[in-house]
Amino acid sequence: MIVYLIKRLLSVAVTFFIVSLVIFLMMHAVPGGPFTEKDMPLSEAVKAALNARLGLDKPLWVQYVNYMAGVLQGNWGVPYQSPGETVISLLQQAWLPSLILGGSGVIIGAALGILIGMAAALKRNSWIDYLASTLSVLGLTIPVFVISMLLILIFAVWLNWLPASGWGKPERWILPIAAYAAIPLATYARYTRSAMLDTLNRPFVTALRAKGLSETRIIFQHVLRNSAIPMVTVFLPMFMGTATGSIFVEAMFRIPGLGSYFVSSITNRDYPLEMALVLMFTIGICFAYLISDLVYAWLNPRIRLGDDAQ
Repeated sequence: MIVYLIKRLLSVAVTFFIVSLVIFLMMHAVPGGPFTEKDMPLSEAVKAALNARLGLDKPLWVQYVNYMAGVLQGNWGVPYQSPGETVISLLQQAWLPSLILGGSGVIIGAALGILIGMAAALKRNSWIDYLASTLSVLGLTIPVFVISMLLILIFAVWLNWLPASGWGKPERWILPIAAYAAIPLATYARYTRSAMLDTLNRPFVTALRAKGLSETRIIFQHVLRNSAIPMVTVFLPMFMGTATGSIFVEAMFRIPGLGSYFVSSITNRDYPLEMALVLMFTIGICFAYLISDLVYAWLNPRIRLGDDAQ
């Protein structure tokens, strides 16, 4: 297990540096820069001074080395659009809305998806199964910005029950959370149905029924535990992906979260902010997969991690 953890941590470090290099090169490959837009009311001398002050006039490899040296020392830089703050202080203000809305959406969507998937598997080929399958397909195929627009149109414009956008009061959270929950709900309904049908057809379930165990005990104590293994592998990565900010949901509902900052950093060519968001997201996803593997091994003791990993 220790050897496995060391290998995975090394792979996280390698992934971090590869992603940082690729993103850094991609950002600077696009023509222009943060102070070279035509509509920016700055003289050429001022732009040159700003580039020199921020080190943007140095060779690209020097900029990369300086940036990574700062990151390794805990200095993620200063955002160009908010020079009075640091990247970390700016993101500290933005992570809470993304975490609350994204985390709630994933948890609620996963819980409902598991219940719907269980009902579909236990009532196979019934109207419940067909309805669950239809909801899963719709949730996975309709883009999240279309779902967001439909929620705003129905509940904010037509029914006038809820505010269409904004952040602060709890009633403003309902529609974004519903939009966030659509994909987890559809994903988990589909995963749960498939996993439970596969488990229900295994010989050990037939043996448990032959022993006289109640159907409720078989489902919740044996079938659901075995079916949970593939679902665990997608929960944490999905949680990280949603909690760190959905660009479309936050843009549609005007939420000041990480997704909004990511869009503005790309639009304004704010290199430090853009790099920080991508790298933090990369670290989060890597550790989410690591934790998923550990939970996976805990749920199924036959799986061993390390040199004899199966």
